[in-house]
Amino acid sequence: MQFDTNNKFLNGPFEPWHEETEQFDLEIIGEVPQELNGALFRTGSNPKYKPRHVDRYHWFEGDGMVYAVYLRDGKAAYKNKWVNTDALKVEVEAGEAIYSGFVNGGTIPALPEGAPQMKNVPNTNVGIQGDRLLVFFEGGLPHQMHPESLETHGTYDFNGDVPFTCTAHYKVDPDTGNMLFYSYQGTLVTWYEADSHGQIVDTHAFNVKAPSMFHDFAISENYAIFFVTPALFLGENVAKGNPGLIWDEAATEGGVEIVTMHRKTHEVKVFRVEDAFFPTHFFNAYEEGTKLVIEAPRIERFGTPIEQTNNPLSSHEWFKNAIPWRWEVDFATGTVRDTVTSNIAGEFPMINPKNLGRKHNFGYFVTTRGVAEDTMSDGLAKNDLNRETVTVIEGLDDLTNPSEPIFVPREGSDNEDAGYLLSIWWNRATGKSELCIYDTEDFGRTPLARIPLPGRVPFGFHGSWAGRDEIEQSLKVLADEGKN
Repeated sequence: MQFDTNNKFLNGPFEPWHEETEQFDLEIIGEVPQELNGALFRTGSNPKYKPRHVDRYHWFEGDGMVYAVYLRDGKAAYKNKWVNTDALKVEVEAGEAIYSGFVNGGTIPALPEGAPQMKNVPNTNVGIQGDRLLVFFEGGLPHQMHPESLETHGTYDFNGDVPFTCTAHYKVDPDTGNMLFYSYQGTLVTWYEADSHGQIVDTHAFNVKAPSMFHDFAISENYAIFFVTPALFLGENVAKGNPGLIWDEAATEGGVEIVTMHRKTHEVKVFRVEDAFFPTHFFNAYEEGTKLVIEAPRIERFGTPIEQTNNPLSSHEWFKNAIPWRWEVDFATGTVRDTVTSNIAGEFPMINPKNLGRKHNFGYFVTTRGVAEDTMSDGLAKNDLNRETVTVIEGLDDLTNPSEPIFVPREGSDNEDAGYLLSIWWNRATGKSELCIYDTEDFGRTPLARIPLPGRVPFGFHGSWAGRDEIEQSLKVLADEGKN
């Protein structure tokens, strides 16, 4: 118990890890597939200093640290480093936490002269995009890091074309390789598309009904899809030391609006669902005739209820179970039909990235069945939509609380289910983490490879796989810019 608190988000698999580590020739139990030649990059929510209010500290607020497992020729190496942001430098200079939390609020910080007014915590997602390893936090611009040394090279603004914020949930168009993403401020949503070198090739801004937290979105072949929900992000609250993430059903008149933007014409349409909920992350979306099909786990509340603004939720009250759901938007009739697709609670959905925006038959996610109070996830699941079956596996020995599974397609195969799932589990006995690699076609509890890591990867949010060619291209760009 590092900070002497019973706050769930500071203990067990969430407990911060403060060592920057590098280790080669890691132990491998089993065998790493030879075609896995590249790196798994992951983020962790990892406060460097004791939070100013440990009782109000929320998982979303931890400082960003990037963890990389490099695989080559059946061998594995590991490295982790802080994302050295301007705000973190201020706290390092002070030797303590300066900024208060933005989710559940706290005291208004007395910032040193010249310090950033808001803390950018790049803890949400990481991946090589636009020839750069970028680490994302939706409250600010992404930070650029060296893909091998993990040195921080400041924020990245896409050649000046993205001025303020950038969502952590970008998508990669499987046809063009372009990066699809957006920013949001209040009720304004700005859409962006960048080519494989980070050049913005399309942008469009539009307004929505409420200042919702647009944590994730979905795309189909022709549309970008956003859900306007009662989960509001109120920056003005944060400035006053109050909770910044508020649940207010009145803001959306007790329902949810599904907003579609045509990716070529930029035409925006709105469809209403008379039910209040929040889609945590999206599996996928695809088009069938006049219908748009959207799949995501949904949760019944996300944020502190507005009537409890002065008494924000504790860490143990925050998350209800998310259940996989499907919405069918009919452009011909303007109606929405929705239904549950599974009764197994889960989060961090994943598909084969080749099927993004197209109909998929398989989905993968972590289960959140509540088997243990100190963990959040407790298994990995594979959803076969054709057979209408869900297969759940748990960790071997003392492994539990798996991270978001990353799908790496098998080389040379057009089979949607042919690939590998990479997930980092917490070892309850050692307090450290292990990377497990599974065969998605032969999905069982025993992984192809189990790689104990030299430290703990605090349970975080998202990550990605980068092949060796992507890493080499990123290194070339850095060398050309004199940053190697």
